[in-house]
Amino acid sequence: MKQFLNRLYSVFGFCLFLSLSLPVSVRAAPVDAGQAIVDLVTDHQIATPGSQIRGALTLDMEDHWHVYWKNPGDSGLPAEIDWLDTAGVEIGEFAWPIPHPQPIETLMNYGYEDKLVLPFTINIPETASGMLRLSGIANYLICKDVCIPESANISASVLVGTEMVENDLSKSAFEWADARLPMALDGKAAIDRSADAIWKLSVEDAALRAAFSGEVKSVRFFPTDHQILHPPVQTVMMGDKGITLSLQKGESEFDAADPLSGVLAIEDINGNRVGFELTATSGSVFAGTNDTALNMSDAAPAADLGVIAFVGVLLAALLGGAILNLMPCVLPVLFIKVQSFLALSGHESAKIRSHGLFYMLGVVTCFVGFGIILAMLRSAGEQVGLGFQLQVPIIVAGLALLMFVLGLNMLGMFEFGGSMMGVGSGLAEKGGAQGAFFTGVLAAFVGAPCVGPFIGGATGILLTQSIPAILLVFACLGLGMALPFAVLSFFPGLVKLLPKPGQWMQRLKQFFAFPLFLTAIWLISVLGDLAGQFAMTVTAFGAVMIAFAIWLLVPDGSGERKGLISRGAGVVALLIGIVVPAVPLLALSGASSSASVSSTTTAKTEIYDGEWSPERVKQLQSEGKAVFIDFTASWCVTCQVNKATTLHSAQVQKAFDEHNVVVLIADWTRRDKKIGEELARHGRAGVPLYLFYPQGYPQGGEAPVVLPQLLSPSKVIEVVSAKPDKA
Repeated sequence: MKQFLNRLYSVFGFCLFLSLSLPVSVRAAPVDAGQAIVDLVTDHQIATPGSQIRGALTLDMEDHWHVYWKNPGDSGLPAEIDWLDTAGVEIGEFAWPIPHPQPIETLMNYGYEDKLVLPFTINIPETASGMLRLSGIANYLICKDVCIPESANISASVLVGTEMVENDLSKSAFEWADARLPMALDGKAAIDRSADAIWKLSVEDAALRAAFSGEVKSVRFFPTDHQILHPPVQTVMMGDKGITLSLQKGESEFDAADPLSGVLAIEDINGNRVGFELTATSGSVFAGTNDTALNMSDAAPAADLGVIAFVGVLLAALLGGAILNLMPCVLPVLFIKVQSFLALSGHESAKIRSHGLFYMLGVVTCFVGFGIILAMLRSAGEQVGLGFQLQVPIIVAGLALLMFVLGLNMLGMFEFGGSMMGVGSGLAEKGGAQGAFFTGVLAAFVGAPCVGPFIGGATGILLTQSIPAILLVFACLGLGMALPFAVLSFFPGLVKLLPKPGQWMQRLKQFFAFPLFLTAIWLISVLGDLAGQFAMTVTAFGAVMIAFAIWLLVPDGSGERKGLISRGAGVVALLIGIVVPAVPLLALSGASSSASVSSTTTAKTEIYDGEWSPERVKQLQSEGKAVFIDFTASWCVTCQVNKATTLHSAQVQKAFDEHNVVVLIADWTRRDKKIGEELARHGRAGVPLYLFYPQGYPQGGEAPVVLPQLLSPSKVIEVVSAKPDKA
């Protein structure tokens, strides 16, 4: 019996010794944190005092879930470990594998799918002995259709002994990481910031140039900070000594002497990737790196929509264009169109059809013109959207004067002739077709800033697509807007049902003058927000001088032509009415659009707690407050209607107070690149846009709630009253 007990004690002691000798990375089971299996491993079971070994955080993710690189891009958070116990060892920073681009609509993020291993160094102290236990909490943001912050309690142990013993169980994890870590650049890199918007990253390196000997699928530079914009395509030029990439300047503040660091990744057609870790100092493009364009397309920007999705966008644009006819900013011009159709009652079908076709051509031409301008500005690195024409003081003043003159025409102070919307006698003499065309152009020009239902998403997502796609969608917007009148013109029987022309039409024509005068007043108020009281004054002076010129030039009731002196004075008055407003407004239009402007229609209301900025939102979120953001402009009539009917209503303000909601304003009356970029992040090309961050949302975690472009008190109250997980 005694012999049996001795053997039993020996077996127990041996098992105890084995259990103490094995590190926790072998003994402890990995942690299932929800969407990823998390583990902390070491590459050695036993290490000697004073040696250096490696540890690693490993994440095995569910299918199609992803986590982020150390610079997540436009959104996201990188993984980290909050160490609880390091047993006195010195722990290094993560070594990050080459990331992958992760485009999400208008955003560009950087990260990893399926698996991630983040190795780091562990320096064992000279005085270490026994078992060293490392423990901490792994924190990371993991995303699929939604983003979820997850954490896991992790630990690993290393036995300090007299010899180094590797950990075979963790070898595959470190091999995975080592195969994907970027190599150091042996050559040199320079960043040329001489151009205002487009920078040139020039890299001269033999190993890098050798990577281009095969068929290259993509090249992308992943910056470690936010000096450049993340979504744009990075075009590549190459030469015998290296390559040069075109990068778009970001909005982050930096010193001209600051280096640009990051990883340059190259992928071939077989999916093999190689990366070079580099730091570019300020300098010129190297000779032999900028000779010919590399014939490849980076798959990193926003992915192609696909045929079905693109057809859906086209249909949304068509429907959105049709709904645009009901938006407040378009209605005054449509009064003119209605009057012109009434004038066609009783005419032959061909003339009615021609009128409708030219009107449609004018609308579509204007929208396609917008698309061309937006595409060109986007290619130059600018952030613009629908309504950009009303961010230029001289254009707003010109539209106000045009509306005023058209109103005078409607009242009968003068006649253009056969064309209701002709410009000058030349158009008048050529008949009503050009008048119809100009009516379409004017309706589209004034109506485009109203980003109604279906238009915001259709235009916003396509600001990241190819130029042909942009133009096709803008053409569909124009077709949709012109569709109601086109249908009316192609079915002349509908026009024949309208009342016959008569004296009543003259009274109706005069009535339509007053909406035009109101539109002119609205445009003058927009001009005041853009350029101040002086701009309003000179424009009003111009209107008076133009009216005076018309009075001098137009024959009186007797039909007799005015004398030479009267006509000469009329021409002088007309020139004064045009030149006096134009000269200062041209100077104002050329000034920096980033100057701060206080909108009299938006900023002086009690519901707003300040101006929007990303930093302000993060600060309020850190304080645990809910945030409602109003992206608006004084020239956006839809925005002002939403304010009057919803945001300024007593019940909505009460809901804001009850739920401790901080309301911020992002005023886009004048161009602001930060606001333009934020609109693009949420798939919008213009205002209005309404965002709500419920109380308790994690900073940089989940996306805010996007409200409809046409607000109602019940919808706003429902959103701000909902729980964070239901908002």
